[in-house]
Amino acid sequence: MLVLVLCAVLLVWVLWRPRKRSIRAPGIEKIPGPSAKTWLAGHIKELSSRDATPFYRSLENVYGAVARVKGPFGMNWLYTYDPVAVYSIFVKNQACYDELEWFAKSANFFLGPGLLSVTGDQHKKQRRMLHPVFSTKHMRELLPIFYEVSHKLITGISSKLQDGPDDVDVLNWLGRTALELIAQAGIGHSFDPLVEETSTHPFAAAVKSYIPLYFSTPGMVYHQMITFLDKIGVPSVSRWIVEYSPSKTIQDLRSVTQVLHDTSADIIRRKKAALENGELGRGDGKDIMSVLLKANSAAESRDRLGDDELVAQISTLLFAATDTTSNALARTLHVLSQRPDVQKKLREEILDARDGNDLPYDVLDALPYLDAVCKEVLRVYSPSPVNYRQAIQDTTLPFSSPVKGTDGSLIESVFVPKGSIVMMSLSACNCNKELWGDDADEWKPERWLSPLPRTLEEASIPGPFAHLMSFLGGGRACIGYKFALLEMKVVLSLLVANFTFEPSAEKSVFWNHSGVLYPSMGADSSLPEMWLKVGKHRGGDRQ
Repeated sequence: MLVLVLCAVLLVWVLWRPRKRSIRAPGIEKIPGPSAKTWLAGHIKELSSRDATPFYRSLENVYGAVARVKGPFGMNWLYTYDPVAVYSIFVKNQACYDELEWFAKSANFFLGPGLLSVTGDQHKKQRRMLHPVFSTKHMRELLPIFYEVSHKLITGISSKLQDGPDDVDVLNWLGRTALELIAQAGIGHSFDPLVEETSTHPFAAAVKSYIPLYFSTPGMVYHQMITFLDKIGVPSVSRWIVEYSPSKTIQDLRSVTQVLHDTSADIIRRKKAALENGELGRGDGKDIMSVLLKANSAAESRDRLGDDELVAQISTLLFAATDTTSNALARTLHVLSQRPDVQKKLREEILDARDGNDLPYDVLDALPYLDAVCKEVLRVYSPSPVNYRQAIQDTTLPFSSPVKGTDGSLIESVFVPKGSIVMMSLSACNCNKELWGDDADEWKPERWLSPLPRTLEEASIPGPFAHLMSFLGGGRACIGYKFALLEMKVVLSLLVANFTFEPSAEKSVFWNHSGVLYPSMGADSSLPEMWLKVGKHRGGDRQ
């Protein structure tokens, strides 16, 4: 199967192979980097392994902020966390880069033209339409839904602790909560009552199944094939291939995407009918899709989103808001279980502020230690560790300081030909010692309670929040980062007030490298789960 993947990649590369250089600058091949074991596979295995973190750390320790890594067929990829390079990619020269072509085309093929899959002017149009529904003003209006769902989480976990402290798979509960939050606040529907005995809703099951199927080996073969068929002008063949594929994985992916599309289309149809009749849905019509539909109907025809775009936004919202936030919350609880001093200090701050009641938006947002804990988790443990971009035209990429080339020359900027892949280490950006200081690798919430280093303030980090790249930056910055931050703070304020968290005595937690970092119990397991010893803390929630 790996051979099929590589053959598919080769076909795409033939069409994307760099042209004769038109810009006078050293090429990526002049940048130092590790040699690959094979020309055929390059560093693909090292970059995509569940235990890839040591390889990434070795790149940073040996080569610094700029390195060359090998893609398949000897292709040169650029790996960087240089702040000037990152700013150039995400802001200054963002028109020269876009999503990986295979990702955009296959995501569009399977999910439709949503915010994650469209590019260029269509992406800008969708972003303009969606931006107001993720404003601070709208987040305030959604706060009651956040609390309603989060209290169900508290009740659900409490039901598991009737006989005292016990090991609980908190990742499972957090994943269900994140999905239910974006379902209610995002599309005005409930898919999970958050009780132990409930059966999984087909749509919720499809959401959870999609990512593993999409990034499976057969899935990767078909992504490359879809891109190739589109390039040679026969995209319609892709439908036939998926329809009649003998691969069970591809058939499962097809079934899952059909459930997602049919359910999303039905939701849009019913919402449009309800709005036309003056009826309001769950949350008094304040959910993101209801507000978006109202704004869309009032927009000029040239700015209006088509029904296929509206349908695609539902799956986009659910995927973008589920694993990233739930895994960030899981990481927070994992760290707190290892740092009882921080957990105790955070609980005291929350309980003093709550006084038995849910915290208003401004009070919740202003809690200094809760804010510091959330920021430090997102800084040290960025949910998505690496981001890929593909050059869509010949360009040059500048560096903050010269890089010593393989021939001994000093390279101040590198030629990036059209089709080249650039990898940005978001984790390394967030822990750059030249910006954050010598203790950048340490998890210290207290750093946020004092002025940040001046070097950081002057670095022009393009992230939209707290000088971090965890939410990307520029025109592709995470549009829902305020939603994610509010979710983290609401859920944590209730969990820490009601429960204590300790490491499980059974197995240690291992964090797997992936598109979104996820925990498993031990390095020998790839099953997403995180068991912690959870106990009730008296005087927390109203039961």
